[in-house]
Amino acid sequence: MTATKTELIQRLLTPGPTAVPAAVLREMALPIIHHRTKAFEAVFAEVGQRLARVMKTAGPVLSIAGSGTTAFEAAQVSLARPGSKVMAVAGGKFGERWQDIFDQYAPALNLKPVKLDVPWGEAVSPEALEAFLGEHGDVDLIALVHSETSTATACDLKAIVEVVRRKAPEALLIVDGITSVGAMPVDMDGWGIDVLVTGSQKALMLPPGLGFVGLGPRALDRLKQFKAGPSYNLDLRRWLKSHAQNTVPFTPPVSLIRGQRVALEMIESEGLEQVWARTRMLADASRAAMDALGLTLCSKSPSDSVTGIFYPQGADDKKFRNRMRDEFGIHLAGGQDGRGASWSGKIFRISHMGFVTIEDTVAAIEAAETVLREMCPDLPGKPGDAVAAARAILDRA
Repeated sequence: MTATKTELIQRLLTPGPTAVPAAVLREMALPIIHHRTKAFEAVFAEVGQRLARVMKTAGPVLSIAGSGTTAFEAAQVSLARPGSKVMAVAGGKFGERWQDIFDQYAPALNLKPVKLDVPWGEAVSPEALEAFLGEHGDVDLIALVHSETSTATACDLKAIVEVVRRKAPEALLIVDGITSVGAMPVDMDGWGIDVLVTGSQKALMLPPGLGFVGLGPRALDRLKQFKAGPSYNLDLRRWLKSHAQNTVPFTPPVSLIRGQRVALEMIESEGLEQVWARTRMLADASRAAMDALGLTLCSKSPSDSVTGIFYPQGADDKKFRNRMRDEFGIHLAGGQDGRGASWSGKIFRISHMGFVTIEDTVAAIEAAETVLREMCPDLPGKPGDAVAAARAILDRA
């Protein structure tokens, strides 16, 4: 028997925004402080230092008011050398967005955009990128998604960076780590990533409103080589200058920055490698559960941050997700549409990032199995198989 609405525990398992821990919410509820004070500067400096450790970089990590898209657009427009060839790789909604941003600024900066597209659900391979760069070795700036949220797909980023360094050694690489930083192994300096971007509302356990840009030495040098193009708030040079003074050029979301300090402290207290392992375990358990139901993952190279599953014949997306929310308190995401595919209504997605527990994951799997078996009586196996498959993995923890 399902619980009444007032008794339901609400479990936010969407791939952004994600759940926010109570300690972070309490910190953000404290009286606000002014941003032009020593008190704020101390908090801001600590956030920058902790972000650098999570990204594994010795360089600065800028905290920009806005979403991950704001931060990524700032990196693209600030580092695109006027008159140069720029490239974006797309295998989903967000890679297509980075292509669109280059197209948007092309007339003003005289850019020459080139695009590498891969099918949705597949990761760009090092071999495909190497072949493409063999034809476009003069590319000056490359934008790439590590964990493509729309398709629940992750590429082999370390191998990709090695290809870029070999085939386009002068090019800067901007990596979308919005759903990988803090959830999956990423080593900015160790792998040689020039720019790493993430957002507050994913694995970093904060509400939306902050975007973060980690800058390596080659990116810092690039910012000195030419003046800003058609941007003001998005000009990273302004943010970098203020960052050196532990402040920001424009009014920041003070409460979010205070909350981010607490969330990052929680990540480091657990241990970054332990966070990666926990995220991987929840992803493995969810994939095993879906396999027990005879369902198909939407990715051939699954991300640990989020799992995407094609609906079985007879399931209705809106009815499924509405029942999951209203009857069980489980909030899941649906599919998205883009140039490469139309997945709206065809898939559902469950997040493993950030403040997600074993109990959250098991509750979601149990509820999904219940609803799907009612919608699709011909699913293989018997009730409880999905939870049992997940438990076989989770009980090893």
